[in-house]
Amino acid sequence: MKPTILFLALSLLVLVFGCKQSNQNEDENYYSDSYYDEYESEIREDDYYEEAPNYPNQQYQQTAQANYKEEESSSYGFFSGGKRKHQFIDARTGLVVNSTSYPSNWQVISKPIYTMDQKMPLFLMQIQGPNNLKTFNTPMKFHIHYTNPQTAQWMQQYSSTARMMRPMMNNQQIMHEEVNSRMAKSGFQLVGQKRIPRAERYMRNELNKSGAGQAQLDMYSTEWTNNKGQKALVNLVKIAMQQPLAFGDSMVMWFYSLDYMFVDDHKFDATIDELLTAAEATKENPQWKQYIAQLNRMRQQKAAQQHRLNMQNRQAAFDAHQQKMKGIWAAQDANHASFMNRNFGSGSDISQKRFINMINEEETVYNPSTGQNYQVQAGSTEYWMDSDRNYIKNDDYFYNPNGDINLNNREWTRVRRAY
Repeated sequence: MKPTILFLALSLLVLVFGCKQSNQNEDENYYSDSYYDEYESEIREDDYYEEAPNYPNQQYQQTAQANYKEEESSSYGFFSGGKRKHQFIDARTGLVVNSTSYPSNWQVISKPIYTMDQKMPLFLMQIQGPNNLKTFNTPMKFHIHYTNPQTAQWMQQYSSTARMMRPMMNNQQIMHEEVNSRMAKSGFQLVGQKRIPRAERYMRNELNKSGAGQAQLDMYSTEWTNNKGQKALVNLVKIAMQQPLAFGDSMVMWFYSLDYMFVDDHKFDATIDELLTAAEATKENPQWKQYIAQLNRMRQQKAAQQHRLNMQNRQAAFDAHQQKMKGIWAAQDANHASFMNRNFGSGSDISQKRFINMINEEETVYNPSTGQNYQVQAGSTEYWMDSDRNYIKNDDYFYNPNGDINLNNREWTRVRRAY
């Protein structure tokens, strides 16, 4: 899967169920403050402004901060039938990524984070409102699983992605590991699983529109209650994508986010509907789409340039190797010519003996048992000789006279040509 599609899928994950978090008034904390504070620190207002120096344009910075302050410090903002628009702003450029509308009496904070791509943000969110409404989402967790155990072992030892390697967990395992004990400590009891078909349809449609329709989508929501008349929704969104590797191997990229919603019991279902309505009304900024298209073109051009450079470097290395080998081959040819001239050139003793053997239709063989040369009649593939210098001519490679009972159990040695 192309990286652009991957990050689109990641972004829509956060935006869908970042929008599906609900809140509570500060008048009464009906769950442990430390539970929420752990995530609240991720999206404090001061942290948001720390991103501002990265804006390439001062006007973008001023626009982003003005939008942020107008929406978060005012109870009015942009109104349309009791709704207020919230803009999700990229801290790197100051561009609005997308926007949607929430009830005007909800206080919405969002912060861009760049854990997956330094140019494409995901968003952490916090929403507070009446009826003890409080929602927030957790940062995306990204893992890789290699289906081939040998590949997994090698990557574990040598790859920089080893820290992200983890077999894909089922929904109950993730809930048990990250949610259940925390909710219990906050005074909530599990009611059971809650299906939200509308949310599932929306997520699947967004994946299809982003080009990630083949991804495996898994949504798992649980409903909780306490003894103070409030309910909670904890929603797990998990996506898995299979990526082919070389030599027939493959890996699975899987990632998930957890989203929390707390609200009074009688507003539980209505709040879920409001959050889904906001998610479905999300509009992407055309300027942001143009920016992403330009960014992708630049990345593709850079990748193509890097590919050409790599090919040029490979060709240069190959040419250098060939040049080196030509020198080695030339030296070997010279040595071989010298050897041939010494041993078989005109005037050499061996050449004279071969010439005489050719005239006499003989060959000179060497017996390793005696360490001496002998003359035999030419014309056979191989020769066997006994201790009395008797020899056998043989053209059958599978024949061994030592196993022939017709030869009086003599011991025969295979001799070879002397030159």
